[in-house]
Amino acid sequence: VLISDNQVGNYAATDRIKAGYLMAEVPFTSRIRLVGGARVEDADLKVVTTLPGQLPTTARLATTDVLPSLALNVGLTDDQNLRFSASQTLSRPEYRELSGSAYRDIVGGLTVTGNPALERALIQNFDMRWEWFPRAGEILSLGAFYKHFERPIEKVLVGTTGANALTYVNARTGRNLGVELELRKNLGFLGDRFLPFSFFSNVTVMDSKVTLDAADIGASNATERPMLGQSPYVVNAGLGWNTGVWSATVLYNIVGRRVVEGGSTLIPDAYEEARGVVDASLRFPIGIGFEGRFDAKNILDTPYRTTQGVLPGGSDNERLRYTAGRVFQVGMTYRP
Repeated sequence: VLISDNQVGNYAATDRIKAGYLMAEVPFTSRIRLVGGARVEDADLKVVTTLPGQLPTTARLATTDVLPSLALNVGLTDDQNLRFSASQTLSRPEYRELSGSAYRDIVGGLTVTGNPALERALIQNFDMRWEWFPRAGEILSLGAFYKHFERPIEKVLVGTTGANALTYVNARTGRNLGVELELRKNLGFLGDRFLPFSFFSNVTVMDSKVTLDAADIGASNATERPMLGQSPYVVNAGLGWNTGVWSATVLYNIVGRRVVEGGSTLIPDAYEEARGVVDASLRFPIGIGFEGRFDAKNILDTPYRTTQGVLPGGSDNERLRYTAGRVFQVGMTYRP
């Protein structure tokens, strides 16, 4: 990969990954099944950056990792399952995150510079889930999860002459834990007229924390805050209607307030505020073999808002505000 800009420099990247995977499945009984395995990855990532008037510099990330996984599935009854799982995964920096060349963030306009010293992050995942399938197409599920991060990559604000800028650092550690509820239910129990309707929802409530080294963000001591991009809650809900010929769906999604840029000394964290989204779709017959569709996306067109710090009166300081616009689509499908 070669990215070039005569004003800020260019970088060339090579990325090679060799991997193998071994998995075994052990059925202890007709209702208890153990699945385990491991993936071995040998990765070699090299980014060579050339800045105007300077000699090329190289950032290299060469690692060999063993990534095990284990899952235990227990069939409590014919329509209920209990699942336990544990695994280790990883997250590697992107090419531009390793390059010392600067680029302009499209949204917000801040200058972003990579960090050639970034390391890959290791993530330990633990999950438990109970599932109940009362009828065909229906589910009630409750799960809990915990994730531990070693050296997670965070985007942080740093003070520069004239304006703040962004860069990337490895935090010391991080963790994310939460619970998740999933429900899909036909509404026919309310009466025959509700048989074509179904309700579905997925709700996740979580708590995250990341610990950053003081030297990496210019602070006087180590600091803790929510992890980048992790919201305290995510809600998805929808209502479906299906007669076998006509069908329609209305979807609602909201993601809680989350950190999008970590702060440093005298620079507060930047947050993307909660934003609700409504989408809708309709499918209908036109003639023999033809089906029409109408889709409406982002119906509310709720603005994106980024806040950073507070104003003297105590209200949030709104740094960025914009809308993405509504999208309406009409189409037709033919199936002979």
